[in-house]
Amino acid sequence: NHTLQVLNMSNNLISDDGMAAISEALMHNTSLTMLRVEECGLSVKGAVYISQLLNVNITLQVLYMSDNPISDDGMAVISEALKHNTSLTMLRVEECGLSVKGAVYISQLLNVNHTLQV
Repeated sequence: NHTLQVLNMSNNLISDDGMAAISEALMHNTSLTMLRVEECGLSVKGAVYISQLLNVNITLQVLYMSDNPISDDGMAVISEALKHNTSLTMLRVEECGLSVKGAVYISQLLNVNHTLQV
């Protein structure tokens, strides 16, 4: 689909396997600007799939992934991918099980990515 701009999968138990399928489908999408996967049962593994998407997709601007237990480890992989991504401008990660360590990953990310707002 080359016209889809917003995909909202929030509040569906797609889990990590569903996120793998969605990420694969969106890898070369050139129209999606917003992805919402809040409260979808994503773990660190789901965060890895999202980070893979962020490494190649250049149109995604908004990512809502709150209420998923990705933890600090998931935030680490997302932050690493976003250090090189210049299209994403908004990231929502409320209630993701982050601690001070996760906040440090976000801080390090914001030092190098100047387009992102968290």
